[in-house]
Amino acid sequence: MSYKCKRIVIVEEQHALQSRIARVFNELGYRHLTPVRSFRELLALTHYSHEPFEQFDLMIINGELIAAAGVDPVRFFQGNPQIRHGVIHDARRGQPRAEAIYATHRRQLFMLRTPDRQTLGPVLEHLDG
Repeated sequence: MSYKCKRIVIVEEQHALQSRIARVFNELGYRHLTPVRSFRELLALTHYSHEPFEQFDLMIINGELIAAAGVDPVRFFQGNPQIRHGVIHDARRGQPRAEAIYATHRRQLFMLRTPDRQTLGPVLEHLDG
């Protein structure tokens, strides 16, 4: 089943950037988007939810939010079974093309510099394939 039918959470505190990322997903045909404004809100949604079996097929998160929380992104991802795949966007530490920083046969975590159509498109195609 295509990710176009799956649930995606966008974790971004800057409203303009969150809207731009959502627009990219919409242009690529993805519709089930959940916007989140902070790392704390993401924790509430995934760790402390009244619906503990609520799953997200993809999380895209600003690397600055993880860094500000003092959390290791790989350990957070590994310890969060409610998120199947992840993309961290980080203008300072990310590469122009997405690179996997954690991967198993069922779950993958990517890092990239800019969350735009040129970088997200190939990641989504890979996950859909």
